[in-house]
Amino acid sequence: MSKAMKYLLSAALVCAAAGILLNPAELSGAVKISVSGCLEVVIPALFAFTVLSVYMQQSGLYRTALRPLTFPLSKLLGIPEELCAVFLLANIGGYPVGARLLSGLVSSGRLSRKNAGRMLCCCYGSGPSFVIGTAGMQVLGSAAAGGVLFGACFLSSLVMAVIICRTGEKITLEDNTAGCDLSADCFIRSVDSGARVMYTICVMSAAFSAVTALLNTAGITGLAAKLLSLAGAGGNADRILPAFLEVTRVRELVPEGAAAPLCAGLLSFGGVCVLMQITAVSGGTVPVKPLVISRIPAAVMSAVFAIPAGMIATPATEVYSANAAQGEFSSVNAGMSVCVMIMAGILIYSVEKERYRSECGRKRP
Repeated sequence: MSKAMKYLLSAALVCAAAGILLNPAELSGAVKISVSGCLEVVIPALFAFTVLSVYMQQSGLYRTALRPLTFPLSKLLGIPEELCAVFLLANIGGYPVGARLLSGLVSSGRLSRKNAGRMLCCCYGSGPSFVIGTAGMQVLGSAAAGGVLFGACFLSSLVMAVIICRTGEKITLEDNTAGCDLSADCFIRSVDSGARVMYTICVMSAAFSAVTALLNTAGITGLAAKLLSLAGAGGNADRILPAFLEVTRVRELVPEGAAAPLCAGLLSFGGVCVLMQITAVSGGTVPVKPLVISRIPAAVMSAVFAIPAGMIATPATEVYSANAAQGEFSSVNAGMSVCVMIMAGILIYSVEKERYRSECGRKRP
């Protein structure tokens, strides 16, 4: 890193520290909203499927459970059926699932880092529960429109998969002759892994909400909104940058103009926060740079494919009234999610304690 870059980053950190000290109410309020969004939206949408995906991989059941879909998909993409299963689980389960499954294959020596980075470009997507429940129902006021949004993002990932898998070096996977592991320990490890993924997502989301609040107090968000307004973004001009940084903020978009393609593009990109989460979840075993590069064409394709969703969206006035009524039930989701996080914390602690004991036992003469 050059000296100029070091000085620039140091100045940015000093400004950030000053902003935190001078605007504590704005920062704490932003973090509070982010944590609430994680409890009410992210955890209910992602936790269960993340655990299921990891369990299917670690147990070996995904080789047979998804074969009716993976067999024709492998013929289309020219890759092993197991990687096709990872592709499906990643695009159905949510953003971190693909990185978690691919890092497991790399750690076991069955997939090279280079090929894992290539596969991550298409094993990346928001699950249908988040897209339909958040972008579809809360923004467009229609489950059908949400389904079109999810289809647009999935189709974009499929096109990326065809391009990546059919060009360049053939992607292969080392054989694994081990049978299915249906033990209770396998399930516990899967829940522990899912809990760690949820912790990483929620912490990164809270951090990026603070960054967004700092940009807002510094006037950068307002400047970006003016520029986007001149570009024709309309009522969403001041909402695009926060959603670009943290994708759960797409729920704040207003249903006007090109809201549907905008939602699809942002969901396909995933946001800067999600890209950082992917880096943390993969633990450095999967290169993330190819994924970042691939998100631009993928987002453009998703936006184009999602144009029909705007034609079946509910009128804006009806969406606003429906969202107001839905807000009465948010505390129930939050309470259930808090319980999930408490149980996940207990599980992580117990697993780490058991690992520590086993390692201490191995070190004894």
